[in-house]
Amino acid sequence: MTETESILASIDEKSVRYLDAADRIWEFAETRFQETKSAALLCEILKREGFQVETGVAGMDTAFIAAYGGGKPVIALLGEYDALSSLSQEPCVAEKKPLVQGANGHGCGHNALGVASLAAAIALKDYLKETGGSAP
Repeated sequence: MTETESILASIDEKSVRYLDAADRIWEFAETRFQETKSAALLCEILKREGFQVETGVAGMDTAFIAAYGGGKPVIALLGEYDALSSLSQEPCVAEKKPLVQGANGHGCGHNALGVASLAAAIALKDYLKETGGSAP
């Protein structure tokens, strides 16, 4: 199996969990600095995957750092997961169709962006662990 195939297999293996997380964050629809449920969900998943999670980073309750291993390489990923005000949107609909007119929502796709960063971090951790590229 190539490196790319190994990383993709890791993501595929856990894809149901990632899709569920994206759907739940969509439903939470929490705007900037208010993403308490979304941040808690992401941190919970990362902790289950063996990451050390530090919350309340930079004086923001919903900002966190998740770290795994030590030494090199040092790799950082950023994930946005906030909703936007007045962007309520039905899922899986290509035209503007609010669930609740004027309510917060993820028509911007940040629910998917945050979970994509989560999936990338976990897949990279799995790959480095498998190949000996990171200390456990």
